[in-house]
Amino acid sequence: MHTNNSLNVSFEDLFKLLIGLIADDLKVQKHLYHLSLSGLDTTPLQLELHRSIFVLAGLKESDISEELEDWYFAQTQRVNNIDLKHDEQALSGLSAEILEGLLKLRNEIYGRKMG
Repeated sequence: MHTNNSLNVSFEDLFKLLIGLIADDLKVQKHLYHLSLSGLDTTPLQLELHRSIFVLAGLKESDISEELEDWYFAQTQRVNNIDLKHDEQALSGLSAEILEGLLKLRNEIYGRKMG
């Protein structure tokens, strides 16, 4: 019996998955932000979801730079202006914007390497 190790995921499903992961990361970041306001060191609570998001968006681990992480975390801070309980649409919109920016940065990174 021949087994194929390839994974078939449609682009639409991949984008939905990425937007969902980014939204989950935004929720976590907002909660950690509020915990840090009370003086709690939230460093050990970081899930590092962003690294998985970057890889699923097509970046190689070796290309995940501090600059890229700084950009991502600057974007995630925007979640602090969203009421997570009553504005799911704003959360989805921000997640989609972050994914769009991440894909643009990915294209810039790999376009620069190829050119």
